[in-house]
Amino acid sequence: MKGLILAAGRGTRLRPLTDRRSKPMLPLANQPLIAYPLQKLLYDGITEIGIVVGDNEDELRAGLIHVPAELTFIRQPEPLGLAHAVSFAEGFTGDDDFTLLFCDNLFSEPLALSSAEWHARRLQSPELAAMIHVIELEDPRAFGVAVVGEDGWVTELEEKPAEPRSNLAVIGIDLLRPEIYRAIERIEPSPRGELEITDALAELVRMGRRVYARRLSGFWYDTGTPADLIAALRPVMHEFGAYQLSGRYPDSELGGPVGIGRRSVVQGCRLEGPVMVGEDCRVQDCQLGPYVTIGDGCALADCQLTDCQVYPGTKLSGASDHEAIHDGEHRVDRETLPGG
Repeated sequence: MKGLILAAGRGTRLRPLTDRRSKPMLPLANQPLIAYPLQKLLYDGITEIGIVVGDNEDELRAGLIHVPAELTFIRQPEPLGLAHAVSFAEGFTGDDDFTLLFCDNLFSEPLALSSAEWHARRLQSPELAAMIHVIELEDPRAFGVAVVGEDGWVTELEEKPAEPRSNLAVIGIDLLRPEIYRAIERIEPSPRGELEITDALAELVRMGRRVYARRLSGFWYDTGTPADLIAALRPVMHEFGAYQLSGRYPDSELGGPVGIGRRSVVQGCRLEGPVMVGEDCRVQDCQLGPYVTIGDGCALADCQLTDCQVYPGTKLSGASDHEAIHDGEHRVDRETLPGG
């Protein structure tokens, strides 16, 4: 089993946060978004990982240089849809099955559960070509939608239907056989001019292959907007947070899980965890938390923050804020419109 992560997007709906970085490298709880799907694959024992990139290739190569995996960067020359992106990975995956993840999808359930079910079903059903993951949504119109029988087998898939025939949204965790490439070759661009992965999965069904829908447990977030990033902070800090006191905290009061990075000084502060302070930070006379992350190289003074993220290199003085992201001179909150 190999892994494939789609990471070519610039993240225009996340502007101005993506003005200086592409979506995969956008911080969440002091890790880039792409770190989370990478961790899922690595924890499942998958170390051959392809990453589909665009103009952000150099940025990702530099940012992922320390990842303990065999990374292959696959160039998508232009953004013409998710299935279009997958099509360029055929040379990488070859005859192997592979797990497809998106760089901006976060989920808590261990991938090993899906892998175990995949291998069991592969033995039972030779016609199995894909296993997708679904969740129930009151309004799934913004997603691919699957119609699923009581036995879990998919009978129909449609991308962003105006009138969904079920409430099961397809969420971008797919285990696939190489037959997906033949299905991609057979589909046409959608009305928005893109090759949709949902259409390719539907084509597998039309080709007589079987697609199984597995219901995901635990949390799942599609971090496509600043509001999504803010909403995801709490569960991500609980699920993935690492809290080590490597820096100094003179005259400060710490409560709950708190991490302070190397060469950071937190002086005269009250930190109510969960709180993460990165490396090389200077934080003075602040009240932080709960649910606050401070990126590397930040300087804060006289601030009161809850449910906030402060991105690397940001300087803040006298700020009082709740549910916001500070990135240099930019501030976004749940009311920030997609695209900045």
